[in-house]
Amino acid sequence: MTIRHRVGLAAAVAGSAISGAVLPSVAHAADQSVLHVDNAYGSACSDAGSGAQDRPFCTVQAAVDAAQPGQTVQVATGGSYRESVTVRHSGLPGRPIVIKADIPYGMPQTILGIRSWDAGSKPAAHALVFSGVHDVTVSGFQFEAPQEGVLVQDADRIVVNRNTVLAGDPVFNGVPSSYPDPAPAVRITGKTTATTVSRTRVQGQGTVGIAVDAGVSGTVITTDLVVEGRTGGVVATDAPGTVVASNTFAGNCGNDVLLAGSSSGAAVTNNVITKLPAGSCTDEALKSAAGLSVSAGSVPGTKADYNSVVHAAGGAGYLWGGTPYTAASDFRATGQGAHDNEADPKFGFYSSDYAPRAVEGLTDAADATAPGMLDTDFYDHPRADHPAIANTGTGPGYYDRGAVELQDDTSVQLSAIPYATAGHPLNARIQTFYRTGWAPAGAKLDFGDGSTPVDVNPGSGLELDHDYPAPGTYTATLTATSRTGLVFTGIARFTFAPVGALRLNPQVSVADQATARVAFHDATSSPWPVARYAVDFGDGTAPVVTDGRTSPDGLTHDYGVGGYYTVTETVTDDHGRQATASVQASVPGPQAGTPFTGYLGGPATQVGLFDNGRWNIDYGKTTGHVNERRAFGEPGDVPVVGAWENTCQCQLGIYRPSTATFGLQLRDGSVTAVRFGEPGDVPVAGAWDHNGHDQLAVYRPATGTLAVRHDDTSVTTLQFGGPGDLPVAGDWDGVHHAQFGLFRPGRSAGEPNTFLLRHDDGSVSTASYGVAGDLPVVGDWQAAGRTTFGIFRPGSHVFALSNAYVGRGDTVFTLYV
Repeated sequence: MTIRHRVGLAAAVAGSAISGAVLPSVAHAADQSVLHVDNAYGSACSDAGSGAQDRPFCTVQAAVDAAQPGQTVQVATGGSYRESVTVRHSGLPGRPIVIKADIPYGMPQTILGIRSWDAGSKPAAHALVFSGVHDVTVSGFQFEAPQEGVLVQDADRIVVNRNTVLAGDPVFNGVPSSYPDPAPAVRITGKTTATTVSRTRVQGQGTVGIAVDAGVSGTVITTDLVVEGRTGGVVATDAPGTVVASNTFAGNCGNDVLLAGSSSGAAVTNNVITKLPAGSCTDEALKSAAGLSVSAGSVPGTKADYNSVVHAAGGAGYLWGGTPYTAASDFRATGQGAHDNEADPKFGFYSSDYAPRAVEGLTDAADATAPGMLDTDFYDHPRADHPAIANTGTGPGYYDRGAVELQDDTSVQLSAIPYATAGHPLNARIQTFYRTGWAPAGAKLDFGDGSTPVDVNPGSGLELDHDYPAPGTYTATLTATSRTGLVFTGIARFTFAPVGALRLNPQVSVADQATARVAFHDATSSPWPVARYAVDFGDGTAPVVTDGRTSPDGLTHDYGVGGYYTVTETVTDDHGRQATASVQASVPGPQAGTPFTGYLGGPATQVGLFDNGRWNIDYGKTTGHVNERRAFGEPGDVPVVGAWENTCQCQLGIYRPSTATFGLQLRDGSVTAVRFGEPGDVPVAGAWDHNGHDQLAVYRPATGTLAVRHDDTSVTTLQFGGPGDLPVAGDWDGVHHAQFGLFRPGRSAGEPNTFLLRHDDGSVSTASYGVAGDLPVVGDWQAAGRTTFGIFRPGSHVFALSNAYVGRGDTVFTLYV
C-alpha cells in the first residue's frame, strides 16, 4: 500500500540522500589516552610512532608495550593481526590497561594469533599471554592459536571480556602444527587471582574450553558460550573459590563443568547445560560425561543451584562427590540444586547464537543475586522480563539462565530516500516495518517536519510518499512502545537540495508536406506542476495558451507562407517560476521519407535519408547537414543499399513496390532490374550466402515470411514475425554473413520498440530501443566487425545509434537535409 502525505510546499528543493544509520564515534587523533593500532593504514602506520589515530601502530605488541595505566589500546576492527602478543605492563586498580577491538553488540571480528595454516608464518603457541601483570582488560578479539589462545599466569585482576577463542587444537583442516598435544582454549594458571572470563565464546577446542589450574583462586567464569568442545567445557583443578555463573554449555563431548581435586568454595549457578546439539560426540563419550561433576575434595563450601541440566541419553546430569545423579530431582538429595531443572533450551542442531526459546524454568528463572552475575547478557543486551512467563528467579526475578537473555522480539525498521516524482520534487519514499513482540502497544511514524505523526500497524510494512515543506536535512523516526514500557526506535536521515529549474526542449516538425502545416512537440520537465503553457509560432498570430492540465504537445499550426520561423514556448509552474525556449521551424521544407544505411565510404556504416529519389548521405554521424547528395529512383520507391558486386563498398538500389522490382545501380553507372516478390512486400538485402556480395530478399508482413533469392535464382523462405513488423538484416554475431531480424514498433505513444534478432542456431535475442514512431536502422557504427541497431526519429531528424555492443555510449545526432 502506498499513501501520499503532503504538507505546505515552500521554497523549491529537490532531494538527494539516503536513510542514515548512526555511525560509531571515534577518538580524536590527539587524544593520547588512546593508542591506535591499524595494520591496514598503509605506510602511515609505524611501530615507532605515538599511536595517534593518523599515525597508528602497525602491531598490537608495539602498542601494548607502550601502554601505561589508564590507557586504551584501540585495535582497528575487522582486521587480522598474525602475531603472538605478550602483555608486559600492568595497570592500576581503577585504572587498568584496556586492549580492545570492539564493535557493537560485542561481536568480535579482529583476529589475533598465528595458526598452523598461516602461510609464511611460524605458528605461535599462544595468541595473548598475561604473565606477572595485573589490572589489564582485553575485549573484541578472535584469538587463534594451536595451544592456549589466551594464557593467564601469575597475574591478578585480568578481565577477558567479549571475545571468541578458537584455539587449543594442534591440527586444523588436516594441517598439523609443531605442537602435538592439544591444550585448553583458555588457561588460567600459576598464582593467579581474581581473573574474569566473561561474554566470551569458546568453541571447538582440542581439550577443554577453559582450564583453571592448581593454585589459582577467585576466578569468575560468567556469561560465556562454551560450546561444541570435543572434550570438556570448564575444568577447575585445586582452584578454590571458582565462580561459574550464567554460562551456556552446549554440544561438549566431556564434562561441561568439572571441579577437580580440591576446588572448594565454588559457586555454580544459573547455567544452561545441555549435551545437544551433540555434533561429532560419540555415544560412549556422552554417556561417560556429566553436565556438572564435582569431586569429593571440591564439595565443601560449594554451592550449585538454579542450573538447567539436560543430560545425554544413558548418561548422568550430575556427578557429586563421586556419586552420579541422572536428573535434577535426584540431585536434590545432596542438599544442592533446589531450583535446578531439566528445561530444554531448544537450541536446535544448527543454532549459532544459542539463544533459547521462551521456556519456563529458563526464562525469568535465574538467581540475580548469585556471585558473578552481570547486568547484561553475552551480547550486552539488558535483562528483559517476559510478560507471559512467571518470574521464578530471585532479586528482580526476571534474569534468564544461561549466557543469552531472551529479548522482546519487537522489531522496527525504517528507510527513507528522496524520491522526486512529477509535481512532487520534495517527496520522500518512506518504508516502515513493524513486528510486534511480547506486549505490543503500537507504533508511530514521525516525519520530522512538524507534521502530525501517523500510526503504523504491525505487518510486513507500510510505504508512504511524503512531501516536505522546504529544503534541508530531516530525521524521520519510527517508535514502537510495548505495554511493558520498552521502546524500540528506527531512524532515517535524508537531505533535500534545492529544486531544479524548469527545463524546456520544444520541437517542431512538418505535419503535412503538401501544406505549410507543422506540429509542435512539447518536452517540458518541471519539478513543480505546470500551471500555464504558451506557444508563439512566430508569424504574428496570437500565442496559443493552455492551462497546466493540457499540454501543447501535438498542437498543429498552419502558416500562410513557407520559410523559417522562430517558435517560442513559455512555461509557468504553480510556484510562479517561468522558463522560455525557442526552436527554428523550416516551413514546409522537404522531409526525409526513409532512412538508409550502408558501407558507402569507409570501414564503419554510414547513414542517410532517402526522399523521393534524392539520396542524402552523411559520413560523420554528427549533428549537421548531409555530406553528399545523389539522385537515383523516383517518388514512391523504397531505398535498398547493398554490395551488389564483389566489393567492400555498397551501391545504391531501389525497390518499386508497385511492380515488385529491384533496381540495382552498379559501379559503372548501369542499372540492373530484378523482379522479385509481390506488391506490398518490404525489401531487405543481406550477405545471406557468404560469398562476397549481397543477395536480395523480401519480407511479407501479412504472413511473416522472409523470402531470400540466391545467386542461382533459387528461393528459400523463413517464417518469423507477423503484421506490423519490419525486416532488418545484419551480421549480429560477427560471423561474416547476414542473419535475419525484426523491428517491432511500439503500439502506442511512448511505448518502446523491440528488436528481435535471430541467430544461426535459431535462437532469438531481444532489445528495446526507441519508442513508437521511430524507424529502424542497422549497421556496424564503430567498425567492430558485427552489426547492431539504432533508430531514426522522423519528427526531429534525430538518429540514435546504439554502441552498447562495443561498450560505449550511444551516438545521437540530428541530420539536416
